Amino acid sequence: MNFWQNKCVIVTGGTSGLGRSLVLKLIEAGAKVAFCGRSKDKMEEVLNEINPDLRDNIYNDIFEITEEDKIITFVQSAANKFGTIDVLINCAGANTARALVEEIKIEDMDWMLKVNMMAPLMFIKEAYKYMKEKKEGLVVNILSTCCLFSNEGIAAYTASKGALDSLTKVFRKEARRNNVRVCSVYPGGINTAFRAQAREEYLSAESSAETILRSLDIDKNVALDEIVLRPFVESNYC
Repeated sequence: MNFWQNKCVIVTGGTSGLGRSLVLKLIEAGAKVAFCGRSKDKMEEVLNEINPDLRDNIYNDIFEITEEDKIITFVQSAANKFGTIDVLINCAGANTARALVEEIKIEDMDWMLKVNMMAPLMFIKEAYKYMKEKKEGLVVNILSTCCLFSNEGIAAYTASKGALDSLTKVFRKEARRNNVRVCSVYPGGINTAFRAQAREEYLSAESSAETILRSLDIDKNVALDEIVLRPFVESNYC
């Protein structure tokens, strides 16, 4: 069984970290992948890793993830090229400012809400149109284990991811009536450039992507609502 074969998949944040690994593994699994990022250089690096013979199976673009008109155009263009949208993986995210609650700058909070909650919502609204029409689909929102516990100093990030977490739980119930599955993924520490310092003992982006994609390759009657994965050494989740 290969759930991903010939599936039309959108991946946001597809040029670095976990998103990049998801893109490469999806292409390897036979999916048709539309992915976006904000860095031209990183996009070129990803494209250089893709077999030229598989270029017809990809669609890519570079834009700021908070621009609604760019999101709408991207999703529509991907659907036009591949015929539909089967899966959306919201992977783009940002933790751009750490601070105690009393020190949070409103502009920092506003930015993280735009990236971590509003942008995924805009992608959901656009991609869900195609899934709803054909009564089938899958939306995967990459959240964070910060949604499951409270750590000092990352309130803005936690609140922005928590907002998407709450929205996802409501959407899961609404989408089910149209046979669309919605899965929340809560990764713990992953050793990517997202982190200020390298942590070799943490999960790799490659193993995390493989775990997520394998977990979702299941019988269509199974509603896998949540996936939690964290490095074995991590214990700050209680």
